[in-house]
Amino acid sequence: MPRTSFNPITLRESLRIARLMRMGLIALGLIGALMSSCAAPRSYAIASASHTMLQTNLRVDGRRVAWSVGYIAPPGGSVLPMCTPVRINQINRREIRFTDLRTNVAYRYALHRSARRTSIDDHVQRYFGEGCPDVSVLSDADQAGIRDGEIYQGMSKEGVLRAWGYPPRHATPTLNGDRWTYWRNRINRVAVQFEDGVVSSLQD
Repeated sequence: MPRTSFNPITLRESLRIARLMRMGLIALGLIGALMSSCAAPRSYAIASASHTMLQTNLRVDGRRVAWSVGYIAPPGGSVLPMCTPVRINQINRREIRFTDLRTNVAYRYALHRSARRTSIDDHVQRYFGEGCPDVSVLSDADQAGIRDGEIYQGMSKEGVLRAWGYPPRHATPTLNGDRWTYWRNRINRVAVQFEDGVVSSLQD
């Protein structure tokens, strides 16, 4: 019976091909994991504090969605008042799901596409907190604006934040300026003009 001889070149080629195949499988696995992580936002449920409350007035549209862009007059909208007790049910990188404990109605706080580069945790810290903010030290104008969900001349910056929420960052990168831009709806804007730290006018 003739002996079988192995060509050393063929053997080396076989080993190289096998090594390349293993590397390819590893690369495919990494790509698959990356694609699966990008396909759906990472989400997690949290154990909400027993005294979690809204830190500002929060406007929601007819579908019970509050947008990070802060629409002042969304279609079919209503206002969830500051100090509304809530339970945060779930958070992912694009939205916060929560329930109004007074009515047991569920809502969503959703990141507008203009805010997709910001961390959802920043939005949680801005709008949800333990306990009700003490606004008793604010001016009468501030307290009236927060109560009515409106902006009145003479309100402070804190009063405006509590009454209308935070202006979208892409339009107002810093709160240190004297002009904050909000959206009334998807089309119309309104600017709050400050002078010496208090509201001097609203400009459409």
